[in-house]
Amino acid sequence: MTKKHYFIIPFLLFFCNNSFAQTQGEMNATANANYKKADAELNKVYKQLMAMLDQNEKPLLIQAEKDWVKFRDSHCKFDASQYEGGSIQPLIYSTCLEELTKKRIAEIKASIKDRDR
Repeated sequence: MTKKHYFIIPFLLFFCNNSFAQTQGEMNATANANYKKADAELNKVYKQLMAMLDQNEKPLLIQAEKDWVKFRDSHCKFDASQYEGGSIQPLIYSTCLEELTKKRIAEIKASIKDRDR
């Protein structure tokens, strides 16, 4: 097998993989699934932080999280609004949700780490 074939085989495997989204609908579904995965992780780290808090801090985190979710959702609706009516709009919305959720996960993990000291 030549060096050329070593490049072509991974290339073909990548494009023949059924999990590779090729249509807009598949890309939208993949983006939504990625957001759901990030949201599940957010819930996990949120519960970890809640378990570390005292009774005075818990209501503060609950309110902060409600406010953050409201911001995230509003921001992503705004972000996707420029694509109103287009088939890409759900992809933009879900991708925004995922990105902001991952940032929030990092923030909560930092709070957990600070409290573990």
